[in-house]
Amino acid sequence: MPFFPCQSSSRKVAVAPLTATLLAVGLSMCFSSCTTLPSRETKIVDQTEVDLSGAPEESRFVKVSAKISGSGEVYPVWRTRSAGKPVLLLHPINGLSPKFLRFALEMERWGYRVYLPSLYGDPIMDEPAFGFDRGLAMIKFLKKDGRWNPVATDTMGPIVDDVAGLARWVSQKEGGRRIAVIGNSLTGMMPLAILDEPSVRVAVLGQPATPALQVHEIAGRIPQSKEKKEAISISEDDWKSVEGALRRDSRKKIFGFHYVDDPMASIARFDVLHERLADAGLSSRFKAYVLERPGAGFADERSSWVVGNETAEKRKMLTPHSTYGANENSEDQAWFRKQLKSALQSASF
Repeated sequence: MPFFPCQSSSRKVAVAPLTATLLAVGLSMCFSSCTTLPSRETKIVDQTEVDLSGAPEESRFVKVSAKISGSGEVYPVWRTRSAGKPVLLLHPINGLSPKFLRFALEMERWGYRVYLPSLYGDPIMDEPAFGFDRGLAMIKFLKKDGRWNPVATDTMGPIVDDVAGLARWVSQKEGGRRIAVIGNSLTGMMPLAILDEPSVRVAVLGQPATPALQVHEIAGRIPQSKEKKEAISISEDDWKSVEGALRRDSRKKIFGFHYVDDPMASIARFDVLHERLADAGLSSRFKAYVLERPGAGFADERSSWVVGNETAEKRKMLTPHSTYGANENSEDQAWFRKQLKSALQSASF
């Protein structure tokens, strides 16, 4: 019996047989830690004015609805109030958590207008989507939702088509401007999958964790198969579309963020992505930012496309994982956040 029954999709969704062993505890713990930050409304607010223990006031956002042509799905979307370059920010498995909402407000402070869709709808299991933060509960939710397939090697499910539709919708709301799309863990590879959309100028891959680990692999610290560790969650046809889009638009860029020793998401996917881009003569379009243990040498060996720094974090069962989000190590989080801000400023959108 499939774990995630998938519907048909124009992005050629492959329906992989999935088992009930999928990541029940591991996914929720690691994906729910993918976000953070305090900050502002239409003016810069001193951080002492922000209650970091809960969600910010919903009035600091504008809530709208986005209907996706094709699927007919309607998604609730919250956006920050200030004008700025448009960003589509995709939530991790736990949804629009308080930390994630504060992350969006911090990005507003950087000069961006941030759109945050709830990919689970609103309400979620009889709870409001704004401030929703129930990682473990979402495993059961995703099992029943045929739009998601987080364990296949060549797709993330029909949800990707809806995310592409959301990107088009944001661009239209912004008068046809190009946008940046930022993924987080469960959604970490989605920006790459929709980079063939003309509206998407920048794809940010935040510790992409699909194909996802299974429970026995986490508990026993068993490595994934080579196929899954190196999979970038898109089909060959979709890869050709992405490659073609990069050729047509020389301003499209890809940025990646990762811990080298991430136990939940294989950094080998970045190597594969770089190699595929290099084979196409497009390697200059991808830059990665990583933290590693002293002496690891990952960044030094890839200095042409990787910016690295050291971390004191040791590999545990589930961490380190989150990068520019809710990181256990505040110094690491600040470093990743600084690199994200700089990368976005360097891009044209």
